[in-house]
Amino acid sequence: MTRPRSSSLFGALVVLTVALAGCSKDKPKDDDKKAEPTPVPSDLVFNDFIPSTGGGAGLGVRDAGLESGLAEVSGGEPSGASEPGDDKLTVKVTDPGGEPRAVRKYTFVPNKVDKRILTVTQAVSQSAGGQTAPAQEITLKLHLDLTPKQVKPQGATIEAKVTKVELPGAPPQAAQMLAAMNGLAGTFDITSNGEAGEVSFVGNAQMKNQLAESILQGLSQGVQLLVTPLPTVPIGAGAKWELGGKTEAEQGMKRFTLKEVSAEGAVVDSEIEVKVPKRATQSPRGGMMFIEVDGKGKYTQQIRFNQMASRSEGELTVNETIEVPDPKGGGKQTITQVQKAKQLVETPGK
Repeated sequence: MTRPRSSSLFGALVVLTVALAGCSKDKPKDDDKKAEPTPVPSDLVFNDFIPSTGGGAGLGVRDAGLESGLAEVSGGEPSGASEPGDDKLTVKVTDPGGEPRAVRKYTFVPNKVDKRILTVTQAVSQSAGGQTAPAQEITLKLHLDLTPKQVKPQGATIEAKVTKVELPGAPPQAAQMLAAMNGLAGTFDITSNGEAGEVSFVGNAQMKNQLAESILQGLSQGVQLLVTPLPTVPIGAGAKWELGGKTEAEQGMKRFTLKEVSAEGAVVDSEIEVKVPKRATQSPRGGMMFIEVDGKGKYTQQIRFNQMASRSEGELTVNETIEVPDPKGGGKQTITQVQKAKQLVETPGK
């Protein structure tokens, strides 16, 4: 299953917001300083151990799907959603549902633009050494044009173009930078049974900054909210199926329930379980650290068989326990981090 970088969207947006807040030419007054958010205590240096952003060199992003909070450091390299013909993901039907049953497939209309708004809200709280850093939350809203550019019986290639970016709470001077992101575009493949592949973006000067990386991460998190992976066998209302990989015991499982279905679309509920047993990995500061991950989430998707989902929403909560060498020398320090990611896809005007 898919694993993006730990807190990459959240960390990048926090850094961006702080940077923009400091761009004002006027020297802040003392009263302004008092109104600033409470900073993380100086002795809680979490980011030395937990990467908060992706590498600046590569802006190609594997889709994050629904598991937006699962840490990259918890299990090695990220593994993307399956490509056509890839056997990493398997769909197992546990209940075919009631009659009438049919094989449900996506058949997209070439060059038909679907307008959607993707809102990603991510909150992170951390504690260590008996101290708890103030919880922080940030929201990114992306207005998208989604266009099937190549449609084949096996699936389609979708172009995702950003038409507007909103960062609620950002300082006024951010408006120009946000507007500069309009027109960012990438493509991803979707099979006829709804498996979303890698999100690919063309690297250019427009994308070489922290804001662009945050947008790409946010978009990558929402890709699998646009469709639901469907079984290749006949199913009816009430059907249940599971999606997992070869190492599902370590990486988790998605379970789906077909709540409603018609010729035009369906309502699907999904539950996600993420489990990564305690394991050793290389610390960014050198030496070894140990990480254990446990997460759960629930989503509801209103899918359409000839276009992107008209509405999808849900939340995933991921708990991480990290053991690192005590920076004060000797022994170890235990860091706990709770990430909550909420995602909403909606159709403008509906």
